[in-house]
Amino acid sequence: MHSIEAVPFGMTNDSRIVIMNQEKYIARIYNRHTKNEERLRFEIELTAYLERCSLPFDVPAFVSSMDDTKYVVLSNGSSGSLTRFIEGDVPDLSSISDVRSYGRTVGEISYALQQFEFDSVDVVCPTIEFHNFYNLHSLADRTSIHNFLTCPPFKMDAEQIAVLQGYYELGLNYAPELNALPKQIVHHDILVFNLLIDPKSRQMSGVLDFDFAAKDIRIWELSICLNHLLQCEDQTLTKVELFLDEYRQSMRLTRAEIEWIPCIMQLYYVSLLSIYIGQHLAERNIASYFHLMLKQLLIRREWMERNQDKLIELLYSKC
Repeated sequence: MHSIEAVPFGMTNDSRIVIMNQEKYIARIYNRHTKNEERLRFEIELTAYLERCSLPFDVPAFVSSMDDTKYVVLSNGSSGSLTRFIEGDVPDLSSISDVRSYGRTVGEISYALQQFEFDSVDVVCPTIEFHNFYNLHSLADRTSIHNFLTCPPFKMDAEQIAVLQGYYELGLNYAPELNALPKQIVHHDILVFNLLIDPKSRQMSGVLDFDFAAKDIRIWELSICLNHLLQCEDQTLTKVELFLDEYRQSMRLTRAEIEWIPCIMQLYYVSLLSIYIGQHLAERNIASYFHLMLKQLLIRREWMERNQDKLIELLYSKC
């Protein structure tokens, strides 16, 4: 007996919960514009490595097919896979203990990813530079992004478009300095939606979705997570401090990295908007997501104007 259920997450790929013989799995068909076979083989090897690291949480293990392969290629050229289901709840970032668990987990997995080495010569480590906005989606190159912003397919404020265009220029101007920062494998999406926590112990039970895992500037990971914390509560830096107290147990940063974090935190939203533009060109309805991320960019921009010095001071004291 088997059954298939919808999942409450995921815009990039088509995912379902599959129950077979009372065991749960996640079946996934990958978006061809963001996931080719080379990238999928890398994810399979990376998660197998993390399983061997004896981390205090699980990662989605790929299930082998009858011919011992970890994925299949479908008739339309898309790839599909089956991974084991991990039990747990979504962390609550209004909870001090969950914030601490979040920081500890990000530090632990960042350190593990820093040590990753390939077992197979057939697997290539992908590079995704989140500050290279024109190379994050196969359909969203410089021309198509320019055309999108020049003639938006849905209503957008002209002043907001001008601000966004300014950030695209910043990304180009800052590229040489950003490229000189330390790099490693980065998950790129460690948000609460990709985390599971044990409801009793409040310890993290799973880190999910390595879809965008790749080599990149390592401070992307921390910058993305700090944005996520501040989206929940940005009036004080209390939760950021709690997060960093745990993160620092596994990871330390250079002074140059710390100085760039406020900028990277803002550029993150431009990265997401670039991906959404690509998804729009792939005929997905992205209007609500685009407006939400553009709003978050403007909020973070204003927040940095008031709080950047305090944030950098805290980062120096902790990391």
